[in-house]
Amino acid sequence: MDRPQNTLQKFETGIAGLDRATRGGLPKGQATLVLGQPAAGKTVLCLQILARAVEQGERGVFVTFEESPEQVRRDAASFDWGAGLLDSERWQLIDARPHPGAEAAGEFDMGGLLSAVTPAADGDAGWVIFDGIDQLLQLQPNPHAAIEQIRRINDHCETHGQAVLITGKARGDGPAPAWLEGIEFLLSSSLLLSARVVQQKLNRSLRITKYRGSDHVADEMPMLIDGEGIQLPYHEAPPIGQPAAGSERLTTGIPRLDSLLDGGIHRGSSLLISGRPGTAKSTLAGTFAETRAREGGRVLYISFDELESAYVRNLTSVGIDLATPIARGVVHFQDFSAYASSVTEQFLALRRLIDGFAPDCLIIDPVSALLKASATEGAHLATEQLTDLARRRGITTVLTALSGVEDPEGEATLGHVSTLADTWIVVGYNERGGERNRSLSIVKSRGSAHSNQQRELILSDSGLDLADVYASGSEVLMGTARAMKEREDQERERQRQLERERRRLDLEQRILQAEKEQQRLEAERDHLDRTSGETDRLEHDYHEEIRRRRDPDHDPEPFKEGQHADGGKQH
Repeated sequence: MDRPQNTLQKFETGIAGLDRATRGGLPKGQATLVLGQPAAGKTVLCLQILARAVEQGERGVFVTFEESPEQVRRDAASFDWGAGLLDSERWQLIDARPHPGAEAAGEFDMGGLLSAVTPAADGDAGWVIFDGIDQLLQLQPNPHAAIEQIRRINDHCETHGQAVLITGKARGDGPAPAWLEGIEFLLSSSLLLSARVVQQKLNRSLRITKYRGSDHVADEMPMLIDGEGIQLPYHEAPPIGQPAAGSERLTTGIPRLDSLLDGGIHRGSSLLISGRPGTAKSTLAGTFAETRAREGGRVLYISFDELESAYVRNLTSVGIDLATPIARGVVHFQDFSAYASSVTEQFLALRRLIDGFAPDCLIIDPVSALLKASATEGAHLATEQLTDLARRRGITTVLTALSGVEDPEGEATLGHVSTLADTWIVVGYNERGGERNRSLSIVKSRGSAHSNQQRELILSDSGLDLADVYASGSEVLMGTARAMKEREDQERERQRQLERERRRLDLEQRILQAEKEQQRLEAERDHLDRTSGETDRLEHDYHEEIRRRRDPDHDPEPFKEGQHADGGKQH
């Protein structure tokens, strides 16, 4: 459905970041002021917009008031889109430079130029660019007349439905070129391009200083110019949609670390490993890279510290093989120099690597190197943008970061990264008794039950491992202290076992003696029983014999067991 006539219409510029920042492009039927310092990129911006429009089948006119047509063509030819623009017949380059040494004799107008521009732009629609118009209008004897010429251009583009770009040189911090003060109130939209040196490095930026009737990004946006032209790396549209958060976990390559993390880290999440130099941050990252490659993943490994050959060699010494997956093409290793380029340039290069290689795992070692890059005012922004880009694409991200002695967790310099990371592991040194041992602890792990105990990190020929917790009271022991304590505890346990065995043997001996005593007593009892019965029988017989002698008629009684000689019973 067509928009109502009173609704703001826009033309896309073809520059992804600018179109997103302007919510769809620059206004149709209105003039836009492009103001900038020398080398800020005004002409490049206009040529690039024109080239993208020509690619889409539109027409355009480029009117130069400062550079020669040959120079404009050379400018365009230095970019990837330049050949397509120069070969196209859908645009016209008009040389409107004032004659050298020309002086104005009274006021003049641009009616004739506009009459030439209209048919060149094929009547209606298209882009019209007036590059360096302040070079011409400064010849107007009256500033108000110069402003009136801009008004006339604006009215002309509104009549013909064209999008017009007017470039001019910035005058200090002012919003308009010299001799054109007040133009900023006349035009409904304006862009300010700046170029300043920070730490001996040229930094360009773009800011939409005005866009009447449209939502837009008002902040200053870092800008680059490379072989593809103008780039606004932080404002390109993110991928459509967002991967749903799943419950799948990826192993870190260290089983005991996986158990501390309740099974590993979630796919598509971010892991930050921070620590002092030499605490095995890169080795942990390399272990994860090798494991992901072995399980069929694609790993993009960005190193700011070491070259590929040295890094692969060093990992081999601890049993980690990255050479094989690199040769197979499932691991892409890319080294960068932290000092060679600005943070924005590094971010753009990283984003292009991600686009080209399409990894499912991204490792940046160390991300804190961005803080060392030239013009580091955007380091935190670049880190946040990288983390967000990876998360939106479902890429599992591992970041290492260097921390200092006084700030072992890196909270002072890495607050932005640690806040964004889903899991944060700190590796450090446990120093005791003149010995330094590596330690590992988990600061946080979103969505996971995890251990809060510090573990000893052990490097060996077969790779990395974590030692089981060995506590002495409230202290976790490591290294030699751990070994000595283990020996002490083992000896103490051995003595306890010996004491238990001695007591067991003593009790067994006493039981044996008690059994022998019981047997003796039982034998004595049985003997007593036997001898007592025999005595009773003899006494019985004796008494019966006496009775018989006294009484020949006495009938003898038979002897009964347990009966006394006097005829009673034993009790």
